[in-house]
Amino acid sequence: MLSLTDLYKRDPLPPHCYLVYDLIYEFSNIDLILGIQGDVIMSYILIWRSPRIYGIHLWRPNMDMISRLTVPADRVAYVHIYEGEEKHVALTENRLKEIGYSKIERRIFYNMVCDESTFTPSINEGLAIKLQAQNQQHLELFLNLKRSRGQELTLEEAMEILRRRRYYGIIVDGVLTSTSSRYLALQEIHMIGDVYTKPEYRGRGYAKAVTSAITREAIVSGALSSLHVEATNEPAIKVYRGLGYRTTKIHHRLEAFPR
Repeated sequence: MLSLTDLYKRDPLPPHCYLVYDLIYEFSNIDLILGIQGDVIMSYILIWRSPRIYGIHLWRPNMDMISRLTVPADRVAYVHIYEGEEKHVALTENRLKEIGYSKIERRIFYNMVCDESTFTPSINEGLAIKLQAQNQQHLELFLNLKRSRGQELTLEEAMEILRRRRYYGIIVDGVLTSTSSRYLALQEIHMIGDVYTKPEYRGRGYAKAVTSAITREAIVSGALSSLHVEATNEPAIKVYRGLGYRTTKIHHRLEAFPR
């Protein structure tokens, strides 16, 4: 039988990296539905649960698989659809409505990848510092940045995020102006995210610097560095291409919100 790890070995890019990572590190927080034909895994739904958000990955979905999607409609759900056609996106959206969601937004994302042969670091990379959970200043600045974006975190939640993920940031005049993080690390691939610069500090190369720093860690370890970016976010795409990232895949994301 074609195993889950075989899928990942053939293609470690999303969604298979999420599948393997969650099976190893988040097993108690996930549900997995497999579509099997003969001895081959043809499709799957991976559901990751948190107190606030459900993250759902559909790979090669079909009508039967989509009909089996069940999540509580009182949580925000981010549904990522890989290797599916437009009709599968529409079917998934209809399924979310059947479950009870009334507000659903549809977006398209590029998956971009950088490796040792393409990586072109930022000349300002030295401005980026690693944020430490045990550093009180870093913790307070991180909390302030998150709250300025409308994300209410407790001190304990912020500390746990900085412990579990790798964050780089740029501090200017006592303000955390820009961040980039690594939220998944496997031997073959690191996933990069939460790239953000406060509006008043944009245009200074800070996003490129922090992303360069976190990308370097992946490259030095011998892994691919990968990230998602919305297809309409041209400034971010320009930054990533300048670092050596290239587009490899496109996937749809449905963002479903409670009534």
